[in-house]
Amino acid sequence: MSFANRREFLRASGAAAFSAAVPADLFAQSVDTPMPSGPAWDPGSVRHLLPTVSHNRILVKASFNAQLPSVPTLRVGETSVAGRMSDTRGEFWHFHVTDLRPARTYQLSIVGNQGRPLCEPWELATFPAPDERPGQFRVLFFSCAGGHEAMKFLPPAVRNRLFRRALSFQPQAAVANGDHVYWDLLSPLTSKRYGASAEAEKIAGKFDRAGIVLGGDNETILKRAVDPQIAPIYGADFRSTPMFFVQDDHDYFDNDEATDDIITFPPTHFMLQLARATQVMYYPEFLPDVARPRGLPWSSAADRPDGVSETFGTIRYGRLAEILLYDIRRTMTLAGPSAVYVDLQAEKWLTARMAATDVVHVLDDVEVEVVRQSMREIVQPVGSRHGVADFMSRWCPSPSPRSHRRLALRWRRTP
Repeated sequence: MSFANRREFLRASGAAAFSAAVPADLFAQSVDTPMPSGPAWDPGSVRHLLPTVSHNRILVKASFNAQLPSVPTLRVGETSVAGRMSDTRGEFWHFHVTDLRPARTYQLSIVGNQGRPLCEPWELATFPAPDERPGQFRVLFFSCAGGHEAMKFLPPAVRNRLFRRALSFQPQAAVANGDHVYWDLLSPLTSKRYGASAEAEKIAGKFDRAGIVLGGDNETILKRAVDPQIAPIYGADFRSTPMFFVQDDHDYFDNDEATDDIITFPPTHFMLQLARATQVMYYPEFLPDVARPRGLPWSSAADRPDGVSETFGTIRYGRLAEILLYDIRRTMTLAGPSAVYVDLQAEKWLTARMAATDVVHVLDDVEVEVVRQSMREIVQPVGSRHGVADFMSRWCPSPSPRSHRRLALRWRRTP
């Protein structure tokens, strides 16, 4: 089997990339452009469901419409695992399944008391083993999907429609490249429009920065702030598409800026706790990878599933592709001439993987030109009053050189 060349690989990887920062009327449904539809899936009491996979593990994050009276169970084929509570009230749960077979499609189901189904079963496939040679791999990349509608962000229904359009390209994985939440608290530039606004306090309340995040009033405020930005937007539409969430500045509840009065990053302890609590409740961490050290910063924490990393991730798809994902917010410093974005040990891991020869394509996040070109494939079929060129210039500008999400691709192919 021949491997895809660079152009073919990148086109397939970026075919469903898109941005959620678009006006609602841009994606208005045309009467002669129906969205793809399939059999309706019954979510039951599930409010949102987001999975991730490796070649031998599955991690699922889920929330429910009400507190569950008992521990739910996730069934994966013939295997059953008990859920672990992600909040303190039994509304959020996660399920970690190990020792699975590579490249296998499993049937999953979540059940409650006496085996009562909590939602309809669904399918999810593990990735190929690291030594397998798949012929193709299609990845959806997007960023900045968060934001509360009351703060003039797109309505959740419009963002969900964008996602469903992207999923019609049948990606085998999806990368949410930061800013899943906009609720800035201290930034002079943005906080008065977001988390520190009168509207925000009316919606959610006001955080006590000296209090604990999970297990008190702060937990209630956090859910009120975050839930409308994630649960109705994703729902369970990605239940069969492995998700990989990278955190960025707004996911720590502030904009990255520095003035004479305030420097918002590196994150304070309270910012870290908000970001960690959001992650543990709403979206999956990164599963272990044999080539990624388990001792990297914010990896293998005792309060997380075994071996996962909160900041450093790997999408390994056989010998065809490896995508390196990382959040620099927790490791950046302001230590004068020795200041860094990436921890030294993490940098060694990234450098080693870029030089590795056990995989054909190694990518460091997503190439901007692939995203910009792929937007044309998505916007045009949906139907728009705006021209595609106008859309591209307005909503996909060239990135700033200081972009912390590393939108420029570092690509290396092994012959």
